Amino acid sequence: MKKRHVKTLGLFFLKLLGTILFLWWALSSIDDKEALGRNFKLALRSPWWVVAGICLAFVSLLANALRWFFLLRAQSIHEPFGYILRLTLYGAFFNIASVGGAAGDAAKIVLLMRRVPDKKVGVTMSVMVDHIIGFISSGIIFLVFTWGFGTMDKVEDVAGRGTFVAATWFQAGGIVGIILSAFSCTPWMLSWGRKHLPRLTNNRWVDSITKVLDLYRTGWKHAFFALLASFALSASFYLTFFAGLRALDQPVSAVSIMSVMPIVDVVSALPISISGLGVRERTFDFLVGKLTGIPTAAAVAASLIGFLFTVFWGIVGGLVIIMAGSFTKKGAEK
Repeated sequence: MKKRHVKTLGLFFLKLLGTILFLWWALSSIDDKEALGRNFKLALRSPWWVVAGICLAFVSLLANALRWFFLLRAQSIHEPFGYILRLTLYGAFFNIASVGGAAGDAAKIVLLMRRVPDKKVGVTMSVMVDHIIGFISSGIIFLVFTWGFGTMDKVEDVAGRGTFVAATWFQAGGIVGIILSAFSCTPWMLSWGRKHLPRLTNNRWVDSITKVLDLYRTGWKHAFFALLASFALSASFYLTFFAGLRALDQPVSAVSIMSVMPIVDVVSALPISISGLGVRERTFDFLVGKLTGIPTAAAVAASLIGFLFTVFWGIVGGLVIIMAGSFTKKGAEK
C-alpha cells in the first residue's frame, strides 16, 4: 500500500474515532435516553416544518451555486448557471460521502478544470474566495444578531458569555484580516513589496495568485453579488436548524439561532469528525442551552434533523451523478 493511501486511511480512522467520541459525548449528556427517539417521532408529526427545512436547505444550495457562479464570472469563466448548480450538487454528495468538505471542493475543481483547462488558477482561487466570502457573511450575521438584537443580554452564564465574546473577537478579527489581505494584493501594494520585500514578492506563484485575486477588486460587482448570495446562503442554512427546532415544538427564536449557528458552523468545520457529526451537536446543545434552556435531548435532535435536511440534497446530488453517468453511457452507445 502506498504511503499516500496509508495517510488517507489513517486520517479516515482518526475522524471516525473523533465522530464516535463526540457523538457519544453528545448522547451521553441526555438524561432520558428515550427522549431522543421521541423527538424524532415528534418531528415526523410536523411535516410542514420538515418540508420547510428541506426547502431552506435547497435555497442554501441554490445560493451556494449562485455565489460561486458570480465568483467565476469575475475570473472570466462564463459557464451556464445550470452547470454550476449541477457541480454544486455533486459537491454536496461528496461532502457527505467522504471524510470532509474538502472532497466536495476537490470534485468541483477537477470537473470544472476539465471544462476550462486554461483557467486552472482561476478555478482554484474561486473556490478559496468562495469560502472566504462565506466567512465574511457568517461573521457579519453573527455580529449583527448577537450585538444588535440583544442576544448577549440573554446569556447570564459566565462560560456562555465568554464563548460569545471570544467568537466576537474571532469573527471581527477574521474579517479585518481578510480586508487587509485583499488590500495587500492590489498593484500598488505589490509594487511597494517588490521594492522593500523582494525575496517575498518577486515570485512567479505570488505574482500569479495575486493577479487572480485582484480580479475581485476590478470586478467588484461580481464580488458584491457573490456576497449578497452568501448572505442568503448563510441565513437559509442556519434557518434549517430553526426549522428542526420548530419541528420539535421548541419555542426558540430565529434571532437566537442566527447568533448561535455561525459559531457552531466554525467549530463543526474543524477536521476532527466526519461531516462535523458529534461536534456540531455538542456545540449546538451548549450554546442553545445557554440562551434558551431547552432540554439537551431536544437540542441534539434538532441539530441532527437540521443536518439531515442538508444530507437530503447530498443524496439528490448522488442520484444526479448516477443519472448523468447513465446518460453519458447511452450517448456513447448511440
